[in-house]
Amino acid sequence: MKKIALLASAVFMTTAMSFDDGGYPTYMSKGEYINDFNSLPLSSELSVDRLPWASSFWPSIYGGIAFRWNNYHTTEPYFAQLHYKVNDINDEIDKLNHELFVQNQSSSNAAAIHNRILELEQEKRNVVYQKSGEHEKVMFDYSRPNRLEDVQRMSDEQVNKLSPAEKFDVYKMLIGESNRFYLTDKVLDRKTGPYKAYWEGICHGWSTAALEFKEPKPVTINKQGVKLTFQSSDLKGLLSQYHAQITGWPDRAMVTNQYGKRCGVEFPAETWHLDNGVESYQAFENGAVVKNSLPSECVDDVDAGGFHLVLANQIAILKKGFVVEATRDREVWNQPVFGYNSEILEEGSSLYLKRNNGTAKQVRVKTVMKYANDGGRMYWEQDAADDEFYAWENRTSGTSNYRFASKTYEYILDLDRKGDIIGGHWLSYERPDFLWIKRNKGFIRGRTRLTKYMNDLKNLVEIR
Repeated sequence: MKKIALLASAVFMTTAMSFDDGGYPTYMSKGEYINDFNSLPLSSELSVDRLPWASSFWPSIYGGIAFRWNNYHTTEPYFAQLHYKVNDINDEIDKLNHELFVQNQSSSNAAAIHNRILELEQEKRNVVYQKSGEHEKVMFDYSRPNRLEDVQRMSDEQVNKLSPAEKFDVYKMLIGESNRFYLTDKVLDRKTGPYKAYWEGICHGWSTAALEFKEPKPVTINKQGVKLTFQSSDLKGLLSQYHAQITGWPDRAMVTNQYGKRCGVEFPAETWHLDNGVESYQAFENGAVVKNSLPSECVDDVDAGGFHLVLANQIAILKKGFVVEATRDREVWNQPVFGYNSEILEEGSSLYLKRNNGTAKQVRVKTVMKYANDGGRMYWEQDAADDEFYAWENRTSGTSNYRFASKTYEYILDLDRKGDIIGGHWLSYERPDFLWIKRNKGFIRGRTRLTKYMNDLKNLVEIR
């Protein structure tokens, strides 16, 4: 079992204010934050007009926004069975990890379990490779229009089923600013591919666009014999792509504020331990289960106190959402945060083994953080709710189609004599990897040819 040391001793460790490890949290807001714990509401949620919209993260394995999301298969494609097989293998690996790292095993049993995990991981790689080949046939190997004349010969229904990227290229042709499928080609050229990791996409673009722009409504243009309709999710995809260009490297540091760093180590919850205030994770090395220390960017560069300050100030005080990288280890899942509910579990002068200099009181808190969700693994009509492709013709905010999720965190807050939060300590495995915002709203003067090309998108959408 995971161990949490609370109230273990009358002798406590004193540390420096840990905000310094990952950057001070007020960097997110230019110093506008309230530090007094009692002045920060324990729960809050953005109003409906500021709610970030749910969307796909436009997986690279589908072709990103070059994917024709509105061309649903009425039956499951062949690779659906491979998708389910991967899920089954993952479930078996999770069970074996639990046996290996949570239950005490003899050396021989541990070695046998580890060998079986390695066999399953190789089997999964083989199935994923086979599945990727089928993705290529279904998502990438089909004919696309090359010129406006090709589109003019298509029916309205065929035009409606084009991808967001194709529709925008058609729009640029209709207004006389292009004569080719420039955006589609760019998205398909190295940015996407059937052999990319399943979690790769443009969630970094979606998450900031969903906070900055009103949820798009359908827009129809009739011009040059073409009836072109951008459905809500077409425009969501285009906004996500535009923001992915300006919030990705190398421009990210120039247009965003970030608190914390990315963790590049993979360690499932079953391997994680918290003993006497020190975190570690288990691995099987040289025939035995061993404990390894975690690098600082995987432990507390987003300090628990700093996280609480950002969450409560952004949502409750400033009424602005922000982006959280919600997966703690190697994978990256950016999500736009819109609400939270915190509960005080315990208060006292000495609740935890660690404390920051100047701590007069500690508060143990449980927080549920809410964020808009970004499905996108499957797209056929018989999919399960948790795997569906999040794309719709119309707006979803305030409807049954709106998708959101939550993370539950537990942590200690250190308060000084004035009641200000001066730091904190994580108690749960779950925690954000890093937090960030895009500094300025609106379309920027094109930094690259692609952002210049997409600047006409501003004629189709509205900023909040």
